[in-house]
This record gives sequence, C-alpha cells and structure tokens, in this order.
Amino acid sequence: MFRRMGTVTHTLLAALVVGGGLGYAVAQEGSDSTVDVVKVEPMGASAERETLSPAAQAKAAEAAVANATASCGAQSQALQSAKREKDIIRATCLDDKLSQCTANLQNIRRREAAMNEAIAEGDTGRSSHEFTVIGVLSQKFKMLAQAANQCVGQDLFDTGDTQVKEEVDLFAPDEDPAVITPVSHTSPRPSVE
Repeated sequence: MFRRMGTVTHTLLAALVVGGGLGYAVAQEGSDSTVDVVKVEPMGASAERETLSPAAQAKAAEAAVANATASCGAQSQALQSAKREKDIIRATCLDDKLSQCTANLQNIRRREAAMNEAIAEGDTGRSSHEFTVIGVLSQKFKMLAQAANQCVGQDLFDTGDTQVKEEVDLFAPDEDPAVITPVSHTSPRPSVE
C-alpha cells in the first residue's frame, strides 16, 4: 500500500514539476495596469519532466480526491470529538480547518471532473492544466491536515491543574512570625579608664 502511495506521490510531484516548467505566473494588483511576470524554471532531470499518460493522470487524480475525502472525514471526526468534550478552542480551530477542507474538496472534485472531460475530448493541454491544479490542491490538503493536527495537538502541552506541595523544614525555628520580639538596643559599653 505504501509503495502505491509513494508512486502516486511521485507521479503528482512529477506533474507539478512539468506544469511549473511549462507556464508563467502572472500577478496583477488591483486596477493598476502594471503586470509582474515571474518565470517558473523546471526542476529536476529531464526524465522527471515527462508527461503522464491520460490514464495515469486520471488514476493519480482519483487517488488525490480519495486522500482529500479521507482527510476531511478525519477532521470532521476530530471536530465532533472536540464538541463532545466541549473544548471550544479546539472546536473553533478545527471548524476553521474543516471549512477550508470542505471548500477545497469541492474544488478538487470539480477539477477532477474537468480533467476527465478534457481527457475524453483529447484536450491534453487542458487535462495537464487540471492535473497540475489537482496536484497543488493535494498539497493544500496536506497543509490543512498538518494544521488540523496542530489544533488537536495543543492538549499535549496542557500540563493539567496546578498542584501545590508544601515541605516543612524540621529544623526551622519555631517562632511565630505574627509576634514581634523586641530587640534591645542597649549594649554594654566598654569602660574607658
């Protein structure tokens, strides 16, 4: 099972490298007419940049959607547990992560459907684009799962209620600190003869 997941991960990573090497990222701020263009350089050897077959893309996308669905399910269970335990801080944190997970799950399912449609139509450019987006969303799910684990993991740092232990030194003086003992200021003076 882990070998298969490793293969899927390598396939998604290769697709991200291919997609990143093919395109440019364009960002435009507000209504300004200036455009910043950042060229994305391909990484790795040329063997890693090979395009996946449509069947391999479909299989990898299906696995990514299955992993995303499982991740959202686990976060939902953790949220229900936090609500049962009435842990408001953990519930709030998990609710935020689950909302993001659910929105991204809808997106990755739409992208998978669009990719499968593009494969059926023979549009390799569009299918490769959708596959690249699925790879990016898959990475987003991994980050959301880590963030959700941090929400749950906060109780690892909770040390519990503070306990006070008293230790009495048996050799301490038995004086009552509430009673002030007068100190005499008269001291015998040496006689000067």
